[in-house]
Amino acid sequence: MMDGGTEAGLRDLAVACRVLALYGHEDKALGHLSWRDPAGRGLWLKRAHVGLAEIETPADFVLIDFKGQRLAGDAPLHKEWPIHTEIMLARPAVNVVGHTHPFYACLFAATEEPLRAIAHEGCYFNADVPRYRGTSYLIDTIPLGQDLADALGAHKVVLMNNHGLTFCGDSLAEAGVLGITIEKACKQQITLAASGFQMITPGAEEIAMKARNLTNMAVLGGFWSYYKRQLARYESGHGPLVVL
Repeated sequence: MMDGGTEAGLRDLAVACRVLALYGHEDKALGHLSWRDPAGRGLWLKRAHVGLAEIETPADFVLIDFKGQRLAGDAPLHKEWPIHTEIMLARPAVNVVGHTHPFYACLFAATEEPLRAIAHEGCYFNADVPRYRGTSYLIDTIPLGQDLADALGAHKVVLMNNHGLTFCGDSLAEAGVLGITIEKACKQQITLAASGFQMITPGAEEIAMKARNLTNMAVLGGFWSYYKRQLARYESGHGPLVVL
């Protein structure tokens, strides 16, 4: 039995899974999102063997401790649970962690190119996104999870070579918006590079200023509400106004 606050949090987490699916993060039954348990027991992780778009209720999550031991829920567990436990252990302020395989971020992670502040989206990260250069396969052991957390450092997003993307935040709004935004930033840069046009970017001070302003929680919260409204439109049969 879970308390009302935890149940409400898991319903919000289910919505977040479906928002990410709508905005380019769905990849069959791969990809997962987690939320730090408010009672301090560990974290709630999306169940395995279903896609992000199929997550609907609190029963679609499993509670594990920071050693990966199941505490609640009987759904299958993703093998990459160490991504979530090790980042949360290393970053006490982080409450949400996501790992997905969005198309453009996967392509961009397979390059040596630095992220550029081509439009607002690249500025969210101060044009500074780290790369994880370890295995391109599953992060399915605690040491690999620790390596990934080290590569992430104090950032909120890390690109994983020939694999995908891990992102995090203090809240669902922060993690969700950053996950969507990095995919759009990668798409912009790949598209402009393919055009052959010369790239220009703002100066370092302006990029830093935009990073501060765009990642203000009031801004992120407003954008997250927008994305949730688009999901509601889509699920009601009206379709989203805009997808990326």
